[in-house]
Amino acid sequence: MSLPEIRVMTHGDIDFVMRLQELVGWGNTRADAERSLYYEPGGCFIASQNGVDLGIVNSYFYGDVGFIGNLIVSAETRGGGIGAALMKHAIARLTSEGAGTIRLDGVQKAIPLYERLGFKGEYWSLRYNGVAAKAPHHSIEPMVREDLEKVAALDRHFFGLDRAQKLRRVQHDFPELCFKASKGGVLHGFIMAKPGLSNVRVGPWICDPKHSDYAEPLLNALSSKVDGRKLWIGIPELNKASVKIVEAKRFMLMPSSLRMCYGACKKVEDTSGTFGVGAPEKG
Repeated sequence: MSLPEIRVMTHGDIDFVMRLQELVGWGNTRADAERSLYYEPGGCFIASQNGVDLGIVNSYFYGDVGFIGNLIVSAETRGGGIGAALMKHAIARLTSEGAGTIRLDGVQKAIPLYERLGFKGEYWSLRYNGVAAKAPHHSIEPMVREDLEKVAALDRHFFGLDRAQKLRRVQHDFPELCFKASKGGVLHGFIMAKPGLSNVRVGPWICDPKHSDYAEPLLNALSSKVDGRKLWIGIPELNKASVKIVEAKRFMLMPSSLRMCYGACKKVEDTSGTFGVGAPEKG
């Protein structure tokens, strides 16, 4: 099989993207795809052969660290090298722009491909599903636009990278799903969420571990807002406090992903304050 042609994704490709998303059932929406193009207009790619589109991948650049996600190949061409070609293209894009470390969350069946490309496992990125219910959330307030500077600073402390652009967009699009915990003008934690096709996808959920008593009320505030709807949360396995919170609420552990790195594997995040990931494909 000849090598595929790879081009930059445009808004005209969204219908194809959604067909592939339906194939894997990850629950991403059309709005998710549109936001990816807004975040990285030159970092999302389509692979095709003989004029037929066959696969997609997204890459996100945070300076010297990049993330890759949403690698999907049409079922009939899997095993034909399309996924590897897309990954190599995304890696080349990120490294050419200065990323010495590249990370991804690998679903279990894709881990062998990523290992062949040079990625190494770091820790499990756990997946939990549950049903939202009203619960106490004292001292938690809705997040407003004026909070975003402090939110971005706290996020940068624990995520380790600047994703202020993404935080601003999520708060703008879904203000009713964004909450903060603060005292005396000092921000101690926040939670954001986005609606998926069949659930509400929690994250980022960040809380200073020195003030971890705010972590559960933050989740409770969101849960109370979307009472009765399904919730999806991704949690670094190293954050035992977060695992304890969601398991006490009887959330179910689903098939998880492996956080993997390529290159220098520079450690930038502090998982003790990362109670929920922002999105697997973006970190």
